Amino acid sequence: MNYRSIFIATIQTVGLFLCGLFIPILAWMITPVPLILAYVRNSRSDSLTALGLSTIITTFIAGWHMAIFLLLIFGLMAVTEAESLRRKLKPEISILAGALPSVVVIGFVMAYYFIHTGKNPFAVVETYIQGERAEALKLYGNLGFKEVVDAISSIPDASIHYFVLLLPCILTLAFVSIAACSYAISRSIIIRKPGSGPILAPAVFGSWHAPDTWVWGLIAALAIFLVPAETAKIAGWNLVIPFATLYLIQGVALMDYFLKAKMHLHPVVRILIHSIILSLPSILFVIVIGIVDIWADFRKLRGPVQKA
Repeated sequence: MNYRSIFIATIQTVGLFLCGLFIPILAWMITPVPLILAYVRNSRSDSLTALGLSTIITTFIAGWHMAIFLLLIFGLMAVTEAESLRRKLKPEISILAGALPSVVVIGFVMAYYFIHTGKNPFAVVETYIQGERAEALKLYGNLGFKEVVDAISSIPDASIHYFVLLLPCILTLAFVSIAACSYAISRSIIIRKPGSGPILAPAVFGSWHAPDTWVWGLIAALAIFLVPAETAKIAGWNLVIPFATLYLIQGVALMDYFLKAKMHLHPVVRILIHSIILSLPSILFVIVIGIVDIWADFRKLRGPVQKA
């Protein structure tokens, strides 16, 4: 066992996870990275030992609830993604392998809790958010931040209601985003240091496309809207939004391919163009071209026979 590797991975994991309690978007996006690198560049035992030590340390610092959260979400994500990197699986498969087990664990725990207590999960979450909203209004009102109070007050109750109903897909996209970020960073570090892990070919974003068979998931999600029941429509939105996000990414990859290969634009300029397009209603057009690319194959990536 590489004790230096274990020590570094443990300290980094605990530090990133605890920082995530205050700045979750920035810190939690890279929390699995130290464990992934220890797993891929050294050994499974090093990574699992670091994960165990991180869980123990977090228990003493933040309590056992946070330690379980670290173990079952970020630890599980790190192990599955690292194993996918070792097996040189496709990026989309590796990312899903990292995200979906965490989603299933969270879903199982929440289902068990709410079934055991007999409470409606959506009603509980909505009540909690409304309570936090009232507390925020009171706090900022006492501090004299009138603009903030007006902004919070302007949020309709209906928006909060539908936000809660869409939480399943929002949480799923959040876990997929964390898995994608940690995968991309870990992969780039491994590629830049030859000999530190498996030999991986550099991934070109502009050449990426989702497996063509995944479009049937989008079709099935859209078909759910044919059911008149309100619950079916909510379920439909929870399925359509992730697929729309998937083909949005494929559309952005398609644009990036042409901006780079045909126009030879600098990465900074390409990022600026993407940001402008995605901030406008044209984002819907990007989703559409991402879907059309399945059949049109604008980049001629699939060859004469399409493969999933």
